[in-house]
Amino acid sequence: MSGSKNILRKKLIVRGQMVLLLILLMTIASQIVVGVLKDTSDEFLLEYNEMNAMQELKLSLYQLLLHTNKPTLVENPDNQEFFKILIYQTHEQLSECNLIITDSHDTNILSAFFTRLNNIDSLSQTLFESNQDKKNAWRKVTLQEMNNKINKSINEIDIILVETKHETTEYVETSKTVFKHSTLTILILGIIVIVIIVVAGLNFINNLTKPIHDFVATTKRIISGDRGIKVKIDTGDEFSILANSFNLMLESLENTTVSRSYLDNILKNMFDSLIVTDSTLKIRSVNQSASNLLGHPKSWFEGKPLEVIFGEKSKKNEVQILNDKEIKARQRLIKNMNYFTHRSGKRIPALISCSVLKTNSGESDGLIIVGHDLTIKKEIEKKLENSRKQRQIDINEAQEEERLRIAIDLHDGLGQMLTAVSYTTQEFHNIITVNIEEREGLISKMQEQIDRAIRESKNLAHNLIPIILKDFGLKVAINDLIERANEMYNIRFSFNAFDYDERIDVKLEKALYRICQESLNNIVKHSKAKEANYQIFKQDNLLILVIDDDGIGFDISSLEEKSIGGIGLVSMRERVHGFGGNFSIDSQIGDGTEIIIEIPCRKK
Repeated sequence: MSGSKNILRKKLIVRGQMVLLLILLMTIASQIVVGVLKDTSDEFLLEYNEMNAMQELKLSLYQLLLHTNKPTLVENPDNQEFFKILIYQTHEQLSECNLIITDSHDTNILSAFFTRLNNIDSLSQTLFESNQDKKNAWRKVTLQEMNNKINKSINEIDIILVETKHETTEYVETSKTVFKHSTLTILILGIIVIVIIVVAGLNFINNLTKPIHDFVATTKRIISGDRGIKVKIDTGDEFSILANSFNLMLESLENTTVSRSYLDNILKNMFDSLIVTDSTLKIRSVNQSASNLLGHPKSWFEGKPLEVIFGEKSKKNEVQILNDKEIKARQRLIKNMNYFTHRSGKRIPALISCSVLKTNSGESDGLIIVGHDLTIKKEIEKKLENSRKQRQIDINEAQEEERLRIAIDLHDGLGQMLTAVSYTTQEFHNIITVNIEEREGLISKMQEQIDRAIRESKNLAHNLIPIILKDFGLKVAINDLIERANEMYNIRFSFNAFDYDERIDVKLEKALYRICQESLNNIVKHSKAKEANYQIFKQDNLLILVIDDDGIGFDISSLEEKSIGGIGLVSMRERVHGFGGNFSIDSQIGDGTEIIIEIPCRKK
């Protein structure tokens, strides 16, 4: 397994290196071609510049030739000045040619041009400075000499131009040849690279995608319910490692799939109302939750002032960009708001948070307001408050009933017994003459009545303050309660304790004992059951009490509408919640009742 750890990576690197090598070869070839073409183009450009400079020089010489043939050249001062300017321009053109013309041409011709041009300049000055009485023949000879020199220069320039054109043609042909060969070379290399990349790429892609297809096929079969399938890939690379890991995952996979629609529904219901404004506190956008909460379509909010979500009217008609200080002041104000306003005008209680929207440069660009609808929370709080008040009333009523029960037990039980003792005592005193047998009978009767009164007082005391609970603990006390119930009622009660032998907190023991007492009274009074079971067991730091009977049961939903209902159940639930426990009840009409109590506990 470790030997195949980086095989796929090595394959990718090798193929990448091959591609890079081919690309490098193409790059080198193209650079060589570009270099050759560049040299050729440079030479071509140089010849073109030479030709252009010589053409300019030839043009200047032609202009000189035209002016030497003018009849008024000598007599007209303007023509003389213009001729001098032409001489100067021709000197400039000749100097430029001297800089441009390369050694491939006869540079001595340029030197002769300079000499000849200087002679033309000297002849023109002599001609222009001569007196009017000079003979026309001399002037004609001088002008002819100037024409000859100019024509000779033009002829020599034509020779250089022919040479330049010939060299240009050679460079053009060379460029065409190089371009043709380089194009063919690059094309061949490109075709070779493409063929290699395509062939090697298809082979590599096939080797790469085949395991992926196997994975896809396996996952489809798993989705269809075939959980016993395994991925069979033995390529000797990372795919083999992935296949082994996937198979190990399948072996330990439990049925923990959750539908996408279920997750989407959770995400959809998680979003609170969101309102975003610009720097003028105009609403930019709201989410669907805000639209539903405020009763307007999302498009209605765009461009509206922020005050509309609170049912207020904007105080400013003009659009004004607020600075950071003003936006932060409005942020603090909105944080103190605790409601939105519906389109109907109804105020919706909400938990509102507000933050400043910042630009990339850190400047304030508006506000982001998030609101959580508290309508249901407020309704629940109201119901809880009403329920708390009702529970307090029920608890007070339970206390009054308990006092009444104790008073009845005292009156009907112990009171009646003590009255009987009183009557027997009076009877004993009213008899003047009695024999010994009658006296002993009265004494025996009185003793029996006193014993019954003592037992009744003990029962009352036991119900009020179970001494056995204090001395022996919850397990023994509940067992005693069940035994006495089996003696007194026609219902078969049973009690079992599992993994529970230690004493726990005294207050918790007393609460659980009272719960058992209350549930037993409820079973006797209301259930019409034949059997009832009490079970108590301990799991880690959790004590669990389960009470069930086979009685007539009742409708749980009707009790929930009345906030649990029943004073006895209220008392039991309040005791459990007082110790941070969980109280659950399950009952159906005709199918008995089951109560499960879970309370955190600690040792005494």
